[in-house]
Amino acid sequence: MNGFRSMGCDVAMADGAPCDGVRALFDARNRRFSRFLDSSELNRVNASPRGLTLVSEEFASMLSLSLDAARATDGLVTPTVGGALIAAGYDRDFSRLPLDGVAVGPARVPSFHLITRRGIAVLRREPMILDLNGVVKGQTVDDALELLGDGWVSAGGDVATTVPLVVELPGGDTITLEGGGLATSSSAKRTWQRGGARQHHLIDPATGLPSTTPWRDVTVAARSCSVADVAAKAAFLLGTAGLSWLDERRLAGRFVDQAGKVIVTERWRQAIPERLAA
Repeated sequence: MNGFRSMGCDVAMADGAPCDGVRALFDARNRRFSRFLDSSELNRVNASPRGLTLVSEEFASMLSLSLDAARATDGLVTPTVGGALIAAGYDRDFSRLPLDGVAVGPARVPSFHLITRRGIAVLRREPMILDLNGVVKGQTVDDALELLGDGWVSAGGDVATTVPLVVELPGGDTITLEGGGLATSSSAKRTWQRGGARQHHLIDPATGLPSTTPWRDVTVAARSCSVADVAAKAAFLLGTAGLSWLDERRLAGRFVDQAGKVIVTERWRQAIPERLAA
């Protein structure tokens, strides 16, 4: 494999795959959409959290994808969670987060319906801090694979491929992904404490706090990494209802609870038989 780090994770491709263009794509997206770079366009937009703002075409396109995701998930995966992430203590790059701090409370998550986009004009009818990371990484994985034309791309375990690829799953099992995308939402690694209470980055918009879902990991396979990524986040946040939510959409899902027990949807059982990793 060859690869690099970007967006706070390891990005990998097959040996021999041209890396430079993919790296430039990831780094450009990170510079534009990172909450942790003062110079990012996202932070420029959030500096004026209400009213009319003109943005770049790429920002407008990614915001449109975020709003599509919000509509598809009834507001579960929404670009309006930025303020709640900051309130939970996720206010800097994860590698620099203090292990603990003062106790935190909920932050209201505004409705995505309060955002209107017309071309490069974005209107927010209520103060809100945007965070587009619900779609940025998955879409960038898909775009990187399109740039390569063939092969596979993985970023922090989220994958898009045009060739059969053995992928390790949470808990140590593996599957062979014949094509399309695979993504996992997890509260296992990106955690911290505030006031001695465990926090994570998957915010429940209904409470404005990190989700209290029973799941530790949710993995979804779909036609693309971006679709899989949004669905995995939604299924994670839905708790036990996440299984039926995926079944209704004919998406294959694998759930791992806090004790390590694995539960899969019927679609996963039929389409993606697992085998133990060697």
